[in-house]
Amino acid sequence: MTLESKLVKLRDHLDRFLGVYVAISIVIAFIIGLRYAQPVHQNINAIKSLEMVAIIIMIFPMMVMMNVSGLAKAVKNWKLLLIVLLMNFGWGPLMAIILGDLFVSNPLIRLGIFLAWLVPCSSMSIGYVGLMRGNIEAATALVAITFIIGIPIIPLFAGLYGSIYHLKISMVLLVMTIIEVILLPLIFGVITHYGLIKWMGKDKFIEISPIFPTLTMLGMFMIVFLIFLPNSPMVIKNFHEIIGVFYTAMVFGTVSLIFLTVLLKKLKINYWDSMAALFPSIGKNEATAIAIASTAFSPLVAIPPGMFPIFQIIFLVTYIKLRPNIAHYFGIKGKDVKFMHEDEVSKTGGE
Repeated sequence: MTLESKLVKLRDHLDRFLGVYVAISIVIAFIIGLRYAQPVHQNINAIKSLEMVAIIIMIFPMMVMMNVSGLAKAVKNWKLLLIVLLMNFGWGPLMAIILGDLFVSNPLIRLGIFLAWLVPCSSMSIGYVGLMRGNIEAATALVAITFIIGIPIIPLFAGLYGSIYHLKISMVLLVMTIIEVILLPLIFGVITHYGLIKWMGKDKFIEISPIFPTLTMLGMFMIVFLIFLPNSPMVIKNFHEIIGVFYTAMVFGTVSLIFLTVLLKKLKINYWDSMAALFPSIGKNEATAIAIASTAFSPLVAIPPGMFPIFQIIFLVTYIKLRPNIAHYFGIKGKDVKFMHEDEVSKTGGE
């Protein structure tokens, strides 16, 4: 077995069982946090330092894999771009406000829900588009441009949310956090991306590229563990709010997938481009939300984005399992959908 195949196998395994490993991280953190509450509290500064290490491990590799070369193509495919932007920065925050008010009473946890659905789409969404045999090229461009547009939108919307709900949000701290955990890693990540390609060649870079999403997922497990470790007693105290977070996740995932699938069909967008729009619209980058919440806000704010990967992976994998049925709904005849030829993709232009 080659190095590339081993890395791909490890990445696919972690991606497939992402929700399981997040849940395991939370459970272990709870057990240790409750059993050894006093020693954990005495070492809180060390835990905070480890959180920053975990954030770097989680965020930077994700930025190295950010492909910004297809931004012009995403702009040209204006219909898909508009849908993804409205879903990420319109539908997601709106659902967070409605469902948060409906199921959760703690304002900080509601803020965490809002951040979790305000952040842009995850680069892992591209992998899901591939599993659905959708337009990967379009998905890659949409993920990149959505992430970049999210840099100014996140502090703007979070500030508006804080003013509406009378939460004390330091815009200076929030903007500095966005710069530290998104903008600077993005700049250095893109430089590293093209530097590695120039140094080792594109083929070699592709060979080692599975290690970057693997590091991001390992960093996520680490930061989730560290968030829940010192805050286990507080989570137990607010357990009824955690049940509310569960309800919001269930409703958001179910309604969003159904709504967007029907909308894309009504707009007469072909199956391949529809999948390129759907997963970047719903597959949120909770790693970014966790980093922002744990750096700029209190631990309670980080709890929803720390929990949501468990539910997100369930919904998206279930949707992938329904691929033949989804393809049939979009008018694809036969037992299953096949990959669309690149020439056909360019001819249709997402119409």
